[in-house]
Amino acid sequence: MIPRNTKLKSKDIQVPGDKSLSHRSVLFAALSKGKSKVTGFLEAEDPLNTMSAFTKLGLIAKKIKAGEYEFESPGKDRLVSPNVELDFGNAGTGIRLSAGLICGLPGVDAVLTGDDSLKKRPMGRIIKPLTAMGASIVGLGEKETAPLKIQGKKLASFRYESPIASAQIKSCLMLAAIASETELEYSESILSRDHTENMFRFLGNKIEYLSPLRFKISPPYFLNGGEFKVPGDISSAAFFLVLGVLAKEGNLLIQNIGLNPARTGILTALKLMGAKIEIENQRIECGEPVGDLRTYPSTLKKANIPEELIPSIIDEIPILSVAGLFAEGGFEIRHAEELRAKESDRIHTMVSNFRSLGIEVEEFPDGYALDGTSKKSNEIWTSLSSGKKVPILSFMDHRIAMSFLILKALSGFALEIDETSWIETSFPGFETLLKDCLYE
Repeated sequence: MIPRNTKLKSKDIQVPGDKSLSHRSVLFAALSKGKSKVTGFLEAEDPLNTMSAFTKLGLIAKKIKAGEYEFESPGKDRLVSPNVELDFGNAGTGIRLSAGLICGLPGVDAVLTGDDSLKKRPMGRIIKPLTAMGASIVGLGEKETAPLKIQGKKLASFRYESPIASAQIKSCLMLAAIASETELEYSESILSRDHTENMFRFLGNKIEYLSPLRFKISPPYFLNGGEFKVPGDISSAAFFLVLGVLAKEGNLLIQNIGLNPARTGILTALKLMGAKIEIENQRIECGEPVGDLRTYPSTLKKANIPEELIPSIIDEIPILSVAGLFAEGGFEIRHAEELRAKESDRIHTMVSNFRSLGIEVEEFPDGYALDGTSKKSNEIWTSLSSGKKVPILSFMDHRIAMSFLILKALSGFALEIDETSWIETSFPGFETLLKDCLYE
């Protein structure tokens, strides 16, 4: 168990807008005829790439001020084929959701691509159900990966039982149905994030729930634009939640954070480990629960992370694993095979970096386990505390880079992270904010 020495300034902080909601605000603005307004938009590479892509289909985007945009769309029936490839950079959410939407636009042809990391990520999970729905979509890369070639067309009504709990698959098919004015019945085994459903309802549409995990949407769909308020991203806040509960002293108040029940698994997981975090100023904005999160220095212990919690913490597992290094009894995560399909294979990435630190980690197909309380572990902490330099590989993954920057701040270890530019995809200003929270 790593010793805790970090002192924080007690201060109020804010993190950038929710990435998932920022992507979706662009997509619904493009589908909606007329003007839409978004405040709190995440001005990071991923959502900005989604915005840029849809301006090439006919969406007009005007920046009012930082985080505030006005969109004007001719409506989904008048979006046009772009004359260049649509580059989504590193945005898996952007390309998968946009692919569904464009598949449902008759007469719109496009090629969707991204950076080298994105071209390695699995797209078969959306290609298969979209094709069954009648879509024309082909993965031009190896193993059905990007670039994705799409010829938009009128899609058929569709019923789908997803083999995995994935908000990206669900949202992709919802947007395809909405764009094509067709019916969709969708079911999943575990509830995934429901941001798309909330935004869909916020615009005046109804969802028929056949059971808690099965729903149906049917046309006609109401898409007349709206005003979207994007709260702070809890996935970004997670890094400062861990920083706050593992500091030796000091409290952080992380303001204006989205608290969608499908996203608050990180709060549940940290509390299971013994973290003290309080929610203040709870409210509802644009169909999404919002509040402020206050952290207190806490003593963590190993806890069982239940399988049903995994979909709601999938993006936070790297930083949760860092918290596990400070927990009595160690840390274990299972049922998280979806981690292998993220910006990097995050199971391999975390295991290999922990092993670079000298930590004994057992790797499984769906997770990993470590014991931070053994005699060898204590010897490792002593060695690392002496200033031994350790190279850390980010694997072109923003959450890996941020997780190990938090570990470096909490432990004082001389970690040398190969590249931190990937952080710009989701959290511009992260390193500056981290530095501002720490006493020199």
